[in-house]
Amino acid sequence: MQSQFPDESTERHLAPDPALMEAARARGRERWASAGDLPVPEEKPPPSRVIKPRVAAIAAIAALLVLAGIAVVTFNSGSGDADPNTAQPSHSYIPGLITPPEALPDESSSAPSNSTDPTLASSALGLIPPTSTPGAQPPGNNDGNKAPAGAKSLTMGPGCGGYSSVGSFRDGRKGWVDHGDGKCGSTFVSIPMSGDARRDDASAYGQWTFTASGSCDVSVFIPNGNLEEVGGNPTVYYVFDRNGIGGTPVASFAIKQVEKRGQWVAAGKFKASGNLTVQLLTRGQDWNNSGPTYAHHAASAIKADCTA
Repeated sequence: MQSQFPDESTERHLAPDPALMEAARARGRERWASAGDLPVPEEKPPPSRVIKPRVAAIAAIAALLVLAGIAVVTFNSGSGDADPNTAQPSHSYIPGLITPPEALPDESSSAPSNSTDPTLASSALGLIPPTSTPGAQPPGNNDGNKAPAGAKSLTMGPGCGGYSSVGSFRDGRKGWVDHGDGKCGSTFVSIPMSGDARRDDASAYGQWTFTASGSCDVSVFIPNGNLEEVGGNPTVYYVFDRNGIGGTPVASFAIKQVEKRGQWVAAGKFKASGNLTVQLLTRGQDWNNSGPTYAHHAASAIKADCTA
């Protein structure tokens, strides 16, 4: 007997009519409104907060640039405090007196020479360009090294008196080295450099002291020798109107010893009020890309021709 119900289902599923569904929703809203209540609004998911990798990278770089700018401003606006006994980078050199080594004037320039008015020495701007004296002889030989008429001539240095090697030590090629026979005119001292062209070893220096008053023409003798003996490039000197160093120097000058070997070099004219002291500083680079050069500054005779 054939079944009343066929094996295959005759039920059909029809897709809802969008128009009918919208009409049903409208009737529902009307019923809620007539009842004095509104349906709870459908919650929508929050907008995506996912940041694209490229946007994140750009934002990170911008933040780093801002922080770098703040760091630079902070560094440049530092206090600038420094040990007065140690020469610091150019911004902390004594105003009006000391010029950084890299800013030394060319000796062929038209800057003031050794004829500088002594009244200007106390306010000399920068380093007074020294000039070599043609035909000058080493100390101990007065030919070509005579004082002007009416001047009191004083020569101080190793073997001559009036000179001190402050902080000297012996360490072979690295330390202080004496040259000559100990007599005035044939003796000089090689002083180790600090290793930095802008900083001095405050505990080590050469010092010449003169008992003199008036206006003094100062000349420095540069001995002959190799880089380890006479290697200042340049060698910087301070001048003090007092017995010994201390306080603010009245002036400064620099000599490229490597270019003036065997010559007297006129450093300038300075005023003395009873004593005049010249100090040789140790700033200087005694190395290169290949390693240590053991370059030294040379301290030899210094002459002062003073008139009251």
